[in-house]
Amino acid sequence: MASLPSSMKALVLNGPGDGVIKTVPVPQAVPGSIIVQVLHLLVYQITPDVFHGTVPNPGMKLPYPLTFGSPAIGRVAAVGPDTTAFKPGHLVLIDTNLRARDDPNVSVVWGAFDGFDEKTKHFVKESWRDGTWSEYVRAPLENTWALDEDKLIGKLGLKVEDLLHLALLPVLYSGLRKIDVKAGETVLIAPATGVFSGGCIAVARAMGANVIAGGRNAESLEALKARFPGIQTVQLKGEANDVASIQAFGQIDAFVDLGPWAATGSSYLGSAIQAVRKGGRVCLLGGRADATLPAPYLAMMFNDITIRGSYMFEGEHVRALIRMTEAGILKLNGGGGFEVLASYPFEKYAEALERGRSLSAGKIVVVNL
Repeated sequence: MASLPSSMKALVLNGPGDGVIKTVPVPQAVPGSIIVQVLHLLVYQITPDVFHGTVPNPGMKLPYPLTFGSPAIGRVAAVGPDTTAFKPGHLVLIDTNLRARDDPNVSVVWGAFDGFDEKTKHFVKESWRDGTWSEYVRAPLENTWALDEDKLIGKLGLKVEDLLHLALLPVLYSGLRKIDVKAGETVLIAPATGVFSGGCIAVARAMGANVIAGGRNAESLEALKARFPGIQTVQLKGEANDVASIQAFGQIDAFVDLGPWAATGSSYLGSAIQAVRKGGRVCLLGGRADATLPAPYLAMMFNDITIRGSYMFEGEHVRALIRMTEAGILKLNGGGGFEVLASYPFEKYAEALERGRSLSAGKIVVVNL
């Protein structure tokens, strides 16, 4: 095992919004894990709410005190006794889709919440309480992904911090894969002006799909056209003719919903579901809290519509996205509609979190260690 310092800086959360950078012991690698020296941390729209304990879903809690967490980019600093694929110095992505090795039903977003049942809460509290907002982190092997630095940085000219976009995209790629989106098909993505939806547009295009972006704000939709040249947009006004407005673009093969908690009850969902073609597919990938779906039973049955939910992702989805990026198919810079809006030093994490509240499609904020 490589030599590690005995102490490090970490952002410790003692309670909602009660964070302080403290000196704490450096973790040690155990079987199934490696130690990563953190370089860059991701801030996106939900990160400030996680920090302040204001996530709309009241069931999403954290086991305070803990080290704050979100996806990260770093370098392997030390390996565990059963590590075979990593060596010190490797550039890696750490994702936050944390699951128990012996029970896939025990699943959380690492550093964001500790689950909804006692077994899952115990798993997080006893084994994975501390997240990535520290100079070193003990990361599960299953959540750590090697990145080809020569291709990504040397050949393609990406910056290391650009690679943090990869942390958001597996959720979206997984949803698109689960409804079998194919090259040449037309996909409606709505609402389409947020960070996640911007990533969904980019991934769907990299998969060869035609994209129609839907939303209420005409100005924001025009900005999307500038960010993602070649897409089409439709303004959803919450009116009876929204279905016709969507279908005016021709056959809609699939619809991906990315509505946040605040979109609960919005009428666009029913219109978009009804706009897909016979045999079409719908993926529910957002955070709405509707108790029922606004979809006519007989219409769904007669038109053979598939509606499925999609939560998080599998390892194959991360590997596929990394390969797409290394091949230059998925572009994580301005050429692909992505942007690192701002970077902050660790000591100015509060400014980074505040900046993260106002992100739009394809943009992220980065904290540097």
